[in-house]
Amino acid sequence: MDQVRPPAWVDPAIACSILQGIWVALSATAVASLVVPQLHALSLHGRFSSPSRPLMVWKGYFGIFYALGWIWNGLVLCWVWDPLSTAALVAECAPALVDVVLSTASVNGPTLLCLIVLQCHLFRRTMESWAITEFGSSTMHASACLLGVGHYMLVSLSIVLDPSATSPIELTPFTIVCGVAGLGLFVVASVHQMRCNLVLAQLKRAGGYSLPSGDWFELTWSPLYLAEILIYASLALLTAGRHLSLVYIALWVAVNQGISAERAAAWYKVTFPAAASMRRATLFPGLW
Repeated sequence: MDQVRPPAWVDPAIACSILQGIWVALSATAVASLVVPQLHALSLHGRFSSPSRPLMVWKGYFGIFYALGWIWNGLVLCWVWDPLSTAALVAECAPALVDVVLSTASVNGPTLLCLIVLQCHLFRRTMESWAITEFGSSTMHASACLLGVGHYMLVSLSIVLDPSATSPIELTPFTIVCGVAGLGLFVVASVHQMRCNLVLAQLKRAGGYSLPSGDWFELTWSPLYLAEILIYASLALLTAGRHLSLVYIALWVAVNQGISAERAAAWYKVTFPAAASMRRATLFPGLW
């Protein structure tokens, strides 16, 4: 009897290409939301959305998909830490995936570090969502919640299935500088994201929306979005730019957060007349 061949997508190289295509498609969809009304409506959340629209859910569910992302990324970390044991478990329930698991048997240091850094990021964001962020009655479309869960699951898979994840890394001054700079950027962006999140939470506890000030809010209208972009840029920097999937992910995050930042800056200037005279960037200080 002929052996049943596994589907093509379980081949690590094909799976990586599919994942990279998804990130490109997401970036294109985000840009399309600027001109396609249906996509535009789906992308609105928080103060920009209407709770009366169908399939709207509480924005506090952000905390759930951060938690799910943290659990999933932890499982992926266990997978690459001990791929042989993982392969033995997978062989019992999904034999077709064994080759995918074994393809990560020699994950290099920068890739492992990216997973660890992502795990720290997801843990912090989960704790912030539950202990700091004030969601109030803000809503988002259910599709945004599903996108959030899918995003973090696909990020972890993209990190380990990229061909550069298992390629040998030569320790050079350039790779060392990139690694140190990536870690430094991650820490700085994470600290300021948490501080600015606290600024917004304190404003909402004091009585709702008002002009935020302090920390990176003195430089930009959207420091949370800026920090998110820098965090994903730090992951790409940790691999010295060799990890193409991480570059695609960073571009998707930059496009998505940039669109949100444009909406936020416009909202502040329309809602608060004093905002028009403030010299704050839409997103990147000194650039835009």
